[in-house]
Amino acid sequence: MTATTASPAIPLALIVQTNDVPWAHDVLAPGLSIKLLITDVEGGFFIVKTRFQPGMQLPTHLHTGAVHGFTESGSWYYREYGSESLNVAGSYIYEPAGSTHTLIAPAENTEPTDAYFIIHGAFMNYDADGNFVGHFDAAVTRDAYVAKLREQGDPVPAFIEGGNCSYARS
Repeated sequence: MTATTASPAIPLALIVQTNDVPWAHDVLAPGLSIKLLITDVEGGFFIVKTRFQPGMQLPTHLHTGAVHGFTESGSWYYREYGSESLNVAGSYIYEPAGSTHTLIAPAENTEPTDAYFIIHGAFMNYDADGNFVGHFDAAVTRDAYVAKLREQGDPVPAFIEGGNCSYARS
């Protein structure tokens, strides 16, 4: 990670070389790998690069904030909407707060699916009976990512961590 600075306190840009960030495997579901690029607990969002293996399915989840998704390769869709929700390489998707769905990477895919997601708020996970079973937000995702990397024996990279909450007098 590199930073260019306009002043000692305000960086112009923080850069993450995504190819240098390790994958954490099977974080939320078998067949899902993530690279955490930014986690901003105070701002209430995080950005991940995801990799879905063919046949992978996320738990049904509800988003408390908006999500932006960009698919680079492969394909995926929502179980609830079928082929009309198919995302392929080059697709952009906007998921409004309150949307609930079950993401699936088709078993027929011949390659993993890579996509980036900018996730505001949290996503609330439900089991097959509709019972709440947990959530992922910026803090939970950060902690799960770091724990999984350590479990895998991979180094924990420097990732962008937002927030500068403090007391100040003007």
